[in-house]
Amino acid sequence: MKIKSNSKYEDFNFNDLDLKFLEMQKSTFYNCTFINSDMNEANINKCEFINCNFKSSRINASDINNSAFLNCEFGFADLFNAKFTDCKMVGSTFDESNLLGVLIIRGDWSYTNLKFHDFSKLDLSNVNLTRSDLTGCNLENVIFNKAKLIYTNLHKAKLSGCDLREAYIEGINLSELDLRNVKLDIAGCILLATSFGVKVE
Repeated sequence: MKIKSNSKYEDFNFNDLDLKFLEMQKSTFYNCTFINSDMNEANINKCEFINCNFKSSRINASDINNSAFLNCEFGFADLFNAKFTDCKMVGSTFDESNLLGVLIIRGDWSYTNLKFHDFSKLDLSNVNLTRSDLTGCNLENVIFNKAKLIYTNLHKAKLSGCDLREAYIEGINLSELDLRNVKLDIAGCILLATSFGVKVE
């Protein structure tokens, strides 16, 4: 089955297909499945995927730009070295997926499930991670410049060396986190102090 640009697909089954080097733009997918499909080195631009299932798919080294993946499932998917630029990933889940080498440039990753992944040394500046679940993630030496971490779950995350200066961290109880070697700006220091009950005047 050939997937075309500038098209709409609803309830389509793209499971087990060889879609390597797919070039696609301005297409929309509703409730479609890509289970175990091979999308390695795809180039996806300005597409929209809503309630789609990418379980066990291979999306390695793909270049994905200005696209939306809303409430999508990426369980056990392989996204090694994939690049997401200005993408909207709201509500998507990445259980047991391979995100090593992934590049995330800006974009909205709010309400995503990213538990236990390794994002160490990534530059996540300007990424919206509001209410995302980063439980147990390795965030060592990550740059969060102007990233939104509002009510983000950082339980048991490794934060050593990460840069939270200018990040939006409202709703996070910093007193429950291991902040050794973490960089904070004045606003972050005040929030940290108030989390311990200090009255800042």
